[in-house]
Amino acid sequence: MFRNTWSVHPRLDEIKPDVILMPVLAYSKLMGRKPSHVSAKPLLLIDKDLPATILVPSSPTARKTLKMFKVAGQLAQDLSPQSIAVIVDSLSASETAGALWGVGQAIYRYRDLGSETTGPAVTVVSSDGDLTKLKNLTVVAQHQSLARDLVNLPSNLKAPQDLADYMQQDSADRIQWHTIDQRELQELGAGGILGVGQGSHRAPCMLVGRYEGQPGKPFIGLVGKGITFDSGGISLKPGEGMGRMKGDMGGAAAVNGAIRAIAEMGWPVNVLAVTPLAENLPGGGAYRPGDVLTMMDKTTVEVISTDAEGRLVLGDGITWAVTQGVSAVVDIATLTGANVVALGGIRSGLLSTDASLKRMVMDATDSMAEPAWELPHDEDYLELIKTPMADLKNSGGRPAGTVTAGLFVGHFAKTTPWAHLDIAGMAFEGENGVGAGATGFGVASLVEICRRFSERSQ
Repeated sequence: MFRNTWSVHPRLDEIKPDVILMPVLAYSKLMGRKPSHVSAKPLLLIDKDLPATILVPSSPTARKTLKMFKVAGQLAQDLSPQSIAVIVDSLSASETAGALWGVGQAIYRYRDLGSETTGPAVTVVSSDGDLTKLKNLTVVAQHQSLARDLVNLPSNLKAPQDLADYMQQDSADRIQWHTIDQRELQELGAGGILGVGQGSHRAPCMLVGRYEGQPGKPFIGLVGKGITFDSGGISLKPGEGMGRMKGDMGGAAAVNGAIRAIAEMGWPVNVLAVTPLAENLPGGGAYRPGDVLTMMDKTTVEVISTDAEGRLVLGDGITWAVTQGVSAVVDIATLTGANVVALGGIRSGLLSTDASLKRMVMDATDSMAEPAWELPHDEDYLELIKTPMADLKNSGGRPAGTVTAGLFVGHFAKTTPWAHLDIAGMAFEGENGVGAGATGFGVASLVEICRRFSERSQ
């Protein structure tokens, strides 16, 4: 597991970092002069008055700020520092978030759960009088690393039940955990989760975490897709790149990181975190195209493709959250390749049937440098997943694939305000890059959504 410390300090001259990362504008303000060299990319500057300093040029968007600070963090790592200072003066709130996420991705290194690796200590420096928000961001940054560890973990080491156990380790005592095992899923009639998992000898389960930071107030439900490996089942995926499908539980990892961060900060918000976990394999007992499954809410579903499995486990997860009385539900998933085609891995796709919740989610994702883009949810799209064989079918084919997948999931929220984030293309990068693939995407957005939900519930 990856470990490092994050802290916040108001003054650079009171700490002694090995390397400093700072925006060009902050350098000019700090030193009273312009830097001797400026580049369109992060640049290592040798200044007799400072430790090794990497200047980061301005960027037009928070996401580009993230990328710039990731590059800067990689340059810092090449110097083998024990400590790094990140100056965020001159950055907006969303740019600050992006800067911290970029540094976090740059210094992260994967080690399996049986060992630990320690990264450089990061101190965030700001002259802003109130450092509370920055301190909260550093807690989020640490839990992004936790999410990366879970996503990067090879699938043979994270059977559904094992992953549920890992997700509970060293969490705050205020989270009440319960794992719904295969027998209990059968009693609940969770045909979606059970159907997806029946091709593997490693049984599915559903982990539920409950954090009550504001007794007597409404709960928000967070539901994350947790496919510990997705071969596509009988509708088998191409072999090339299939190893990345260990990361098809990126939504579950984000939900887990979010509730754990919120509990560590002790925020006054009530959160129900639901992570349905299953392995989608083409074993002898696997579900087949043409099968009809009965979901937990009694909806019948014709299976068109066994590779459209994420929406099935999410449907049961959302049903369970709704039956527990949540006032709103947000699901997050690496759901469709169509999302990458539509949005290019630059934004997540957002669908919602509630205007107020949609606006809250949009504002939260923008502020956390994890921007979403609203996709249409016209009822006409539902015609693409109608079938005479059942209430719904699990795939409408290629046309509007992200929309129809999202609307399928939203069916199970019934009248509860619901929002869906498709983070395919955002949660996992090529393994040749730094960070062994996982980005930790989604943790920050979910934490901020919960904070805003808490304010709205006051």
